[in-house]
Amino acid sequence: MSRIKLSRPRASLVLSALLAAGQAFAADVPSLNVAVAANFRVAAQSLGENFTAHTGVSVQISSASTGVLAAQMRRGAPFDVLLAADYARPQGLVDDGTSPDPAQCYAEGSLVLLGADAIGPALADASKSIAIANPRSAPYGTAALAVLARDGFASAAERRVVRGNNVQQALQFYLSGGADLALVARSLSPNSGTTIPRSWYPPIEQFAVLNAESENLKTARAFLDYLLSPEATPVLESFGYKQCS
Repeated sequence: MSRIKLSRPRASLVLSALLAAGQAFAADVPSLNVAVAANFRVAAQSLGENFTAHTGVSVQISSASTGVLAAQMRRGAPFDVLLAADYARPQGLVDDGTSPDPAQCYAEGSLVLLGADAIGPALADASKSIAIANPRSAPYGTAALAVLARDGFASAAERRVVRGNNVQQALQFYLSGGADLALVARSLSPNSGTTIPRSWYPPIEQFAVLNAESENLKTARAFLDYLLSPEATPVLESFGYKQCS
């Protein structure tokens, strides 16, 4: 199935609609529950605060790896929205009816290397351990493995690789001294780290879906409209994301 990328609403129209409906949203919906892939947690908190300022609806964030969150939603977790870090898992929720609408691409992420200024020498040195997210459940882990598989670099089979349950835990392993290096989302280290060329790994296109069981679908759709609007772009860019192409 081809990936569906819906056009982004114009900022002025989205914000006007949010402001007009704000009191009604706030009266009907005490809070919106948003499940967020670990890489996007801090960005989602900032975007949620902006949404609350426009609508009066508070946004509650739950964060884990994409695989864990998708499984929880399928089992009935009361999330209104899932902001995943890949396409396959949210699309799976669409395919089985857990989500009522097509998956929408809301951001493209990027990788950085922590622990070294020069990418080549660091990744070629098999003696240096590296922390990554678990590729079985976290798309940033899959991207990290693609980087390590490049010619001239020490592959994951040749070095000690510390796998976190999600990219946030991978970062913590590095910060605590559990690994010499780390390949993590730029969003978790916006002001440090060496950027990995995007051509070295598959695009990390992050997709969002709604929960068919949500009692707040109108508000959840408004939140996604805001996330896809130009108004959200400065926040996304400040955390190292770019708009989906």
